[in-house]
Amino acid sequence: MEENTKKNIFAEWLEKLQQESWQLELLISGFALFGIWESQGMLNNFGHYVSVNAPSSGASESVLMIFLYTLLAAWVIFFINLLFHVILRGLWIGAIGLRYVSGDIDYDSLDFSDEFNKYFKKRVGRFDDYIERLEKVCSVIFAYTFLLFFIFLSCSIFIIICVLLANTLEYLLGDQDKDIVVILILIFVFFGFIVFLDFITLGALKKVRNEKFARAYSYLYRFFSFITLSFIYRPLLYNFIDYKYTRRLFWFSIPYILAITLVIPNFFLEGTPHFPSFEPWDDEFEDFSKYYVSKRLYDDERNLENGGKWADRNQIRTISLSSREFSESHGKLFLRQKKSDEKLLTEKYGITSYRTSGLSHRIFGNNNKDSLMQHLEKQKSTAVLKMIRARKAEKEASGEVDTITSESTSPFMAGYELEARGKVSNPGNYWDQQIDSTRTYWQHKMRAAEEDKLVKIMEALKKVNQLSINGNSINNKLSCKFYKHPNLDEKGLLCYFPLDSLSPGEHVLKLDRSIYNTRFKDSLDHFIVNIPFWKITKE
Repeated sequence: MEENTKKNIFAEWLEKLQQESWQLELLISGFALFGIWESQGMLNNFGHYVSVNAPSSGASESVLMIFLYTLLAAWVIFFINLLFHVILRGLWIGAIGLRYVSGDIDYDSLDFSDEFNKYFKKRVGRFDDYIERLEKVCSVIFAYTFLLFFIFLSCSIFIIICVLLANTLEYLLGDQDKDIVVILILIFVFFGFIVFLDFITLGALKKVRNEKFARAYSYLYRFFSFITLSFIYRPLLYNFIDYKYTRRLFWFSIPYILAITLVIPNFFLEGTPHFPSFEPWDDEFEDFSKYYVSKRLYDDERNLENGGKWADRNQIRTISLSSREFSESHGKLFLRQKKSDEKLLTEKYGITSYRTSGLSHRIFGNNNKDSLMQHLEKQKSTAVLKMIRARKAEKEASGEVDTITSESTSPFMAGYELEARGKVSNPGNYWDQQIDSTRTYWQHKMRAAEEDKLVKIMEALKKVNQLSINGNSINNKLSCKFYKHPNLDEKGLLCYFPLDSLSPGEHVLKLDRSIYNTRFKDSLDHFIVNIPFWKITKE
């Protein structure tokens, strides 16, 4: 009895709350719209960061890109739906205010003909019915927005799991068992597609009365329900589709998502059809780029000095000149290091990387050390430990105790202990001098190896970027250094080149960029761009 009383009280509270829910809906929609609109810059910044820093292959890039597209799609869904919701709620509030002033619609006072009078009474009806329809539409749109987002999120999670599963299986089984990996992924996708069919048919497979099938499918359904987080919004979904009025809106979900994410954003107006298209992704760009001044190719067009936001900037794809006009004796350009260059440096030039590619965390950054430096550190520690053990053996033979280390000291710890102690206190001791000189030798060797790697990377990057002005190569005249461009923190080389021999007027800088084809080893593609610039004389 007491439990029924509590349920009745809770039900009465919900009834009262749902009558007043429009206030919360309007408040949440207003704040959400403001936050969503202001988040454009943050989303663009995140997109630039992913594009600049994500590796060219592997699960981390795929997961980050899917996550980015999910955020962008969610932004569109929430913005459009909540904007409609606020507009319709405003209309609903206006209708209620008008009802207070003028009451119901008096069709007789409008003095329409009998034909239109019957039509409006049937199609429009009472003003209270209009207010009630608006109330239903507003409440449904608000709930539909969140339901739509979670459905889209489940689809994105499923795709991310497929990518992670494929990479995990490739790692475990190796390249020789790629067919097995493909078969396993196809099986996983097939079972997921079965659950998706059940979803879009409003539970057609759940209506099968065969007990064995129902039990087997229930396990499959629970599994995918858990990994896609669909259990979070399932009560909302079932309450949505059990009512004829809202069930129609559910069928509209998939075409609606496609429309607002793919169809609508791709509409554009063309006012100057005779203006040529010279975007970097056009096929004609390589041949005719010298006839076009593209703001994507000049630093002074990026609004850097005036504090332009990241969201307003264009990413440097390959090259960027500092300016369209030069009046000094030298020019400046930036050559971006592309993601595909990582395999080129490793496989073609045999240069080891400083860190492992992919998603990492700063806490575990020590696990991503340069493999060459790790090897040299190990050699250094082994050489130092050899000296320490020799000194220890000599002291034990003479009856003394070495307090620095013991036989259990690891090669790595030995080096760290000596680093912590600094130089030995007794420089006259033979073994202490030997240990100190060994440490110094390996430190110099490691620095030399690191410098040699820096030079090799720089020279390799200069080789893949063949530059010429008016057909004359300038690669041997370049002075380059590693540089993070202030545009979007793109990484690459900042290079200076001489302009003394050029006459005043227009010139063309040509870049022939070799791009490593990751699908075929030792295969190079070429990207060519011609950039016009002008040398002017100072007055």
